[in-house]
Parts: sequence; structure tokens; C-alpha cells
Amino acid sequence: TDQYGRIQRLKNAKESVRIQGAPEFSFRNAPSFMSILNTEADVRDAEYETQAALDHYLHHDNTAPFIAIRLIQRFTTSNPNPRYIKEVATAFRTGKYGDFGSGSCGDLAATMAAVLLDPEARSVTLDADPFHGVLREPILKVLAVMRGMEI
Repeated sequence: TDQYGRIQRLKNAKESVRIQGAPEFSFRNAPSFMSILNTEADVRDAEYETQAALDHYLHHDNTAPFIAIRLIQRFTTSNPNPRYIKEVATAFRTGKYGDFGSGSCGDLAATMAAVLLDPEARSVTLDADPFHGVLREPILKVLAVMRGMEI
């Protein structure tokens, strides 16, 4: 089991494929392709592999800070401090922020509560700081200029 309590089953098989007529060329762990004629087993295996890939991405160490930074930049400030990022990333990992969340990893209710209810997001003194706030995306700047010029 890993740190999140998931049971990991890893395939550790060594397969070697040699090209007929050229034995000096070979490669390890040949890819397997699903049949064109989909059977129930193929569909089931594809669903299991997709779910395993999504679980791997969800529990990766970089996923929580990545999502935290993007949500903070979208909803509150363009330049968050590391404490704010860590708080939101912890809420994403644990699934709890105060009374919000279900306790499962990746709970967006807890994550958004951490983004919007953090003291940095609600601070009145930071609103007076000229270096604090949200920058517009370039396309929004262009659209604002075009609207202003009535183009």
C-alpha cells in the first residue's frame, strides 16, 4: 500500500522481442494493442487502465500544488505566497478544510473553500498593495482595448 492507502499491483515482467532476420535488433516489453473486435474483457481492461492512470495523476505529489496555484491565480491573486499554496494543496490532498469537504483526496469543495476563505484572499490591507491582485490574461486585455475603441 502507498501513503494514501491504495493497494498497488505492479507488473514486473521482462519480455524481449527480437526482429526476425535481424537478431541484433530487439526491444524490451513489447506494446500490446487491443483487438479491433472489442470484447467485454477489452472494454473492462481499458476502463481499469484509464481509472488507474487517473488515480495515479490524482495522487501524484505535484498535482495538489499545481491545481492549488491555478485555482488561486484564477480566483484571488496572481502572485500567491507559499503558505497560501500549501494550505490549498493540503485541503486538496486531505479533502477537508474546516467544516468543508468529504475527507477524500481531490475534494473540490474543500479546495475551493481553502481558496476563497483563506486570510490572504479576504485581507483588506492587501487590497491597498499595488503589487497584489489579479493580472488580466492577454486576450482579455486585447478585448478590453477593442471594446474601448468600439471596434
